[in-house]
Amino acid sequence: MSTGIVVFLCLLGLICTKCFEFPDQKRISERKCDEYRQLTVKTSALLTLSLRPTKIKFDDYKCPNTVDLIVGGERARVGEFPHQALLGYPSDNNKIEFKCGGSLISNRFVLTAAHCLKGNDLPTVVRLAELDLSVEDKDQVDFDVEKVIKHPEYSSRQAYNDIALVKLDQDVYFTKMLRPACLWTSSELNMTQAIATGFGRTDFGGTSSDQMLKVQLDVFDASACGYLNSMATKRKFPRGVISSQICAGSLRDNRDTCQGDSGGPLEVVTDQKGCTFHIIGITSTGAGCGSAVPSIYTRVSSYIDWIESIVWVGDA
Repeated sequence: MSTGIVVFLCLLGLICTKCFEFPDQKRISERKCDEYRQLTVKTSALLTLSLRPTKIKFDDYKCPNTVDLIVGGERARVGEFPHQALLGYPSDNNKIEFKCGGSLISNRFVLTAAHCLKGNDLPTVVRLAELDLSVEDKDQVDFDVEKVIKHPEYSSRQAYNDIALVKLDQDVYFTKMLRPACLWTSSELNMTQAIATGFGRTDFGGTSSDQMLKVQLDVFDASACGYLNSMATKRKFPRGVISSQICAGSLRDNRDTCQGDSGGPLEVVTDQKGCTFHIIGITSTGAGCGSAVPSIYTRVSSYIDWIESIVWVGDA
């Protein structure tokens, strides 16, 4: 497959803007990203008042909010993260319990962590456009799960290849409150910060929140997660932190993925208006809440071929 190469400039470590693009054929996930980006832009035209009127075109961005550069366990705003998903599991009282997060990446698929699909404990519902679980919202919508697909090399005994796809039972109708995120396809991570979002429901400790939270995290070299090489975690990380994983968190305070979901996105903003997000990682595992050490995220760019072969089969 011929692939285009897109180069981003990351301003202040968080907002990444496309600088230039080599004129090679884009891969399908990049072409889909262009389509998603157009969902947020309305192009209008005006005629100049002159003897020879000319048409001037301008773009009007329709996304509800821009993302603050500084966030830390704050509540997300309405429509701020329109790709955020929640995985719902049947509980003993015949209700749905939302235990993992995910990211809408197409009209039928949600990207999440493989550890969210354990044995017979599988999600039956995906909720989109949710902001506050404690109130009924006109924008929220539930989809039944048609199929779950774990990466074939994932093993629950180790923390590698922790990535999965959830197929919805019907197509999603995109709106300004509900639209997919893009996938980061470059093997290079040229940002120093990223955002994690979710409802604070993780497998490795912490409290829960009824409201969606956002937190800004620092992206580190893998060596910053060297604590995972200790005897206590050696079984999960027999090879240490590898190239298909991202080490991110905060060494200064208690910001970590207590404010995000297992399976939820680690993302960056990729346009100045804050309308387009690229998912760089998936919340996987870590030391726990408030521990002032980074956590591990699955590096999405390492699995682009696998994702594309399932999500856009026949579209390449």
